[in-house]
Amino acid sequence: MSVYSFTSCVVSSLVSVVDWNMRNIDDQEFKMVFDQGGSVFEAVRIANSSFDNCGMSLSKRPSRMSSVRDVVVSNCKVINSEIGPTVFEDVQVEGLDVNPILLLWSCFYKRVCLVGKIGKIRVNIEPSAFCTDAGVLAEFAERRAAFYSSVDWALDISRARFVDFACKGVPLALIRRDPETQVIVRKQDFSGVDMLGTQFASAFPETHTRLGIFGESIAEEALLVVPLAAPRKRREDWVGGIAELRRLGIVSG
Repeated sequence: MSVYSFTSCVVSSLVSVVDWNMRNIDDQEFKMVFDQGGSVFEAVRIANSSFDNCGMSLSKRPSRMSSVRDVVVSNCKVINSEIGPTVFEDVQVEGLDVNPILLLWSCFYKRVCLVGKIGKIRVNIEPSAFCTDAGVLAEFAERRAAFYSSVDWALDISRARFVDFACKGVPLALIRRDPETQVIVRKQDFSGVDMLGTQFASAFPETHTRLGIFGESIAEEALLVVPLAAPRKRREDWVGGIAELRRLGIVSG
């Protein structure tokens, strides 16, 4: 396995569309590769490769969002890396090992499909951690609304088996999902964890915690995903919790 470890000046040429167009990348290890935004990654096939301490589109402005189009990633690994504001279009990820978590910040998605075993993923609406700049947040919100107004579907997670998955900022109506293990809960049906009682908290602590976070948020709906690739105890927590929510009429698929 060869190792790519680049300084920032080399990265600038690596991420250019000329260098990446129509490339097939297999069995490579990328270390400390950073894209500062404004790049285009197009028609790339990446397989059996790893990204260690890397970052994509590390910009806090929507005008500097990198674009990823017509890309297939299969059986790759991500270690201590993150993805800043990026536009993903026609992307398929088939199996992704993540250590410990992959954070995606204010990314936009159009026909992005996740398949197979996928590690811990958190899709955030903010462009960066602890972002409180009202102007920046408003600019992203405006761009996000305009982007999704013409999207037929954003994400397809129906065939993914996650270790963990949480998603904010993507219209849930535009997410293709498995109605048995990936369900939507809405504030109109859920007034807070108090309505569930103490037995729910004891029997399904992880599901209860996630519902508590949703109940205290300003979001009107949330996606609950059974972590099918997680250890048995966690899977049973979510399967049982969602089954109880169905019995109570809080979720229906």
